[in-house]
Amino acid sequence: MSFFRLKDLIRAVRVCKTAADERGVIQRESAAIRTSFKEVDSQDARYVNIQKLLYIYLLGYPVQFGQLECLKLVASPKFSDKRVGYLGVSLLLDEKQDILTLLTNSLKTDMNSTDDYIVGLALGTLSNVASSEVAYDLVDEVERLLDSPRSYLRKKATLAGVRIIRREPELFTPFLHRAKSLLGDKHHGVQMGAVALMAEMCNHTQEALDEGRRLVPVIVGQLRALLGSGSSPEHDVGGISNPFLQVAILRLLRVIARGSQQAADELNDVLTLVAAQTDSTKNVGTAILYECAVTALAIPSEPALRVMAINMLGKFLANRDNNVRYVALATLSAAVITEAPSVQRHRATVIQCLRDNDISIRRRALDLSFALINENNVKPIVTEILRVLPYADLEFKPSMVYRLSAAITLFGDSLEWRIDNMLRVLSLGGKHVNARDMFKFIRLVALEADENLQRRAARIGFALLERDVSQEKMVVAGTWLVGEYADLLVARSNNPAAIATSPKSPVGGLDDDDLDILGALGKPLAKKDASPDSSDFAPVLAALDPSEELPQAIPEPADIVRLLSAIAGSPVVSSNSRHIALTALAKLSGRFADSPATVASIRTALSKHTQSMDVETQSRAAEFGKLLSQELDAVRAGVVDRMPAPEYTDVPYEEYVLNPTAMRMKALTIIKRPAMQPVDFVEGESAAEAAARAAAEASKQSVVSDLLNLMDEAPAAVPTLSPATAAAKPVDALADLLGGVALSPASPSANTAAEGLDTEYEVYNSRGLRITLMPSKKAKMPTIVDLLATFYNEGEMAVSDLNFLVAVPKSQKLQIQPPSGQHISVGATVTQLVRVSNPTKTAIRLRIKLGFTVDGQAQESMFEYSGFPASVA
Repeated sequence: MSFFRLKDLIRAVRVCKTAADERGVIQRESAAIRTSFKEVDSQDARYVNIQKLLYIYLLGYPVQFGQLECLKLVASPKFSDKRVGYLGVSLLLDEKQDILTLLTNSLKTDMNSTDDYIVGLALGTLSNVASSEVAYDLVDEVERLLDSPRSYLRKKATLAGVRIIRREPELFTPFLHRAKSLLGDKHHGVQMGAVALMAEMCNHTQEALDEGRRLVPVIVGQLRALLGSGSSPEHDVGGISNPFLQVAILRLLRVIARGSQQAADELNDVLTLVAAQTDSTKNVGTAILYECAVTALAIPSEPALRVMAINMLGKFLANRDNNVRYVALATLSAAVITEAPSVQRHRATVIQCLRDNDISIRRRALDLSFALINENNVKPIVTEILRVLPYADLEFKPSMVYRLSAAITLFGDSLEWRIDNMLRVLSLGGKHVNARDMFKFIRLVALEADENLQRRAARIGFALLERDVSQEKMVVAGTWLVGEYADLLVARSNNPAAIATSPKSPVGGLDDDDLDILGALGKPLAKKDASPDSSDFAPVLAALDPSEELPQAIPEPADIVRLLSAIAGSPVVSSNSRHIALTALAKLSGRFADSPATVASIRTALSKHTQSMDVETQSRAAEFGKLLSQELDAVRAGVVDRMPAPEYTDVPYEEYVLNPTAMRMKALTIIKRPAMQPVDFVEGESAAEAAARAAAEASKQSVVSDLLNLMDEAPAAVPTLSPATAAAKPVDALADLLGGVALSPASPSANTAAEGLDTEYEVYNSRGLRITLMPSKKAKMPTIVDLLATFYNEGEMAVSDLNFLVAVPKSQKLQIQPPSGQHISVGATVTQLVRVSNPTKTAIRLRIKLGFTVDGQAQESMFEYSGFPASVA
């Protein structure tokens, strides 16, 4: 049965109770339509059938058999037939189908029609489905219609021109010649189309971009007219005159002025006017202000304007609309690359967003919080993120603990703070810490910490293990600390005050009843109250307050044996952690060799695991039990002696570990005005005075140095060098991004600079390649020496395939960052940062392996250098 009218078909589909019934109705009607196409050659029947086909298409069923019939309906002289036919063409055809070539003649005929609405149908269809061939055939017709006296046709023609430019950018010339008249058109619809057309041309050709920059006064004039004109009922939206056109113009200005300081200067006043006159309490006003802020940040605008843009985005963070807060956080994450000082002012609001009910807001706030971290604010931000970590979404935790570890490692100013906070990370998110970060922490304690810090770390680890053993990496690291430093764990501290304030056990210790394994070790202590900051988060473990001191325990040897024995037998601990606990138990026999009772309790604890179902556990227990027998007393001390720091390949953190947004930053530019710095307005100071003051302050610093310190609150000063060195010394914008320090060290002060620092030492000069090393230190990290290697190509041939490797003695630790490049042109330079950790203050000796290619010949050399003065160590 065929349904004669579209309404009947819709009614039949709606009464279907199952999907099978609907498919049956559609199949029967599709078959009837095919038959009608073959047997009935009537435009009236074709008109009804195409309508029904379009409805079937919207339901998701295939209707390709009606494509040719749509073209036949387009050829009808009636407007109603053409309207349905063109609608069918727009929906059922695309530019990749060969049948589209049959449409060209109909489009050309209709574009020459005397009926404006038929011309509009043809132009609308051309805007939707035009291919490259159709664009070439009809560009002349579209060009003619751009001069039409009817604004309706000019608007349609500009939109058709956008499609033509997208398919064939080389056809831009006729449209570019009419850009000025179209942009200055009084009709808002024509203006909207002209803005889209101009933006498309600017994105494809440099000639159009240059013409667009010459037309900036015209475009700015149209934007001022929108801001100054009264509210027109035809274009008013929420009391704002045509916000859609305002947004489109701001986007066009962003495209035109990006990379052009002259064009940016012409926009300063109008952007300030938009920000001042737009009502931010309404959604349409917020959209305009957002585009204004992004435009100000995307072009080399005045510093005061950039500060204003950041402040507008900061206000968006307090908006009740989740969408507004989301786009503000996303934009600030990209803006922090160049506007870190300004974004830092909104840090408190960003931290509040970490507790938002919307998961997407929490994700963006988390990314921005990490991006804000630098040497000056690492402590408060890490504390706040640690406070949120126990209640964070499970999918966030792996990234959170990884970036927390990176922030603590890169920006920690003291060894004690780094150890304490890594213990907090392990305690709160140990399930998600990767093995590399855990090994880095263990190596940090073993290699760089002194005896007092090792004692503190062991006591904290013991106290945290008594609280909870559900965090795997915390169990591994804590068990290792207890096993290695058990003798320090029970020894007296050098600080009597610390002992007086440290309880023997934060939760009362373990007694003999705990030897049966202890549900309490696998289940964290219940916390009576939820997060102090939000009632929306249910506590998932007995989280420590990051702002408080970590608990320390001063146990007896018997308590240590009981704890490790309980961990080794706990069913909630991984098999690897149980094996490490058994190893730690065996080590206790060396730490407490002078206590027979303790050694006997260790034998008893190990004997319980000799019949374990796990082969590895059984094997370790038997072997360690044999080791504790009397016949092996002579060799036991050497076997269980303190182990050296674990060896592993130290892979540096990724360049954008704290701000992944920087990798995909496309909306904002990092091009900055010469000597430009974000500034605050001083009370009573005008924008011009603020900009002049900013320029005067920034003239004392290097612009490139500002780009180096992308995450710092203030750029480091440039060192004072000789003119020759200053001319030849380049600055690498990425070489020290991870280290959180300026690649160019601060200018040495006559009172504080150590002798030998901030001086270039020549270490190699051959084959036209000269290499110098410049050592520098930071006051907060006296054991870290930064060596800036500079490679000068003073020969007559380019140097390529540069490979610079360095080794140091075992008492020192080395971190090499990537070079700024591996190809050095004649007269050019390349830099590379080498960071040496020297806790023992021994003389720095370098073994250097150098490889490079000159004139197609590979050069390799290996040599040593130890010419630094003693003050550099």
